[in-house]
Amino acid sequence: MWGFQQGFQWWMPMLGMSMMLIVVVVAGLIAWAVVRLGLSRTEPTDDGDSPMAVLQMRLARGEITAVQFEELQDSLQGSR
Repeated sequence: MWGFQQGFQWWMPMLGMSMMLIVVVVAGLIAWAVVRLGLSRTEPTDDGDSPMAVLQMRLARGEITAVQFEELQDSLQGSR
């Protein structure tokens, strides 16, 4: 009636469903990325040790001497 062939219309619902599926997948990927990036910013980092704790660990490992430890401790306390 409108110039369409009889076999033309069978794939139109499949096209609509596939387009809807693509939109849902893209929206899901965007939501996943937003959540993933949001969580990575709120997680505590492993670098959360205080400067004094790092200094004490360096002294315990033997990386610095007791004299260097006292000098660095004084400079850290003076910077507060």
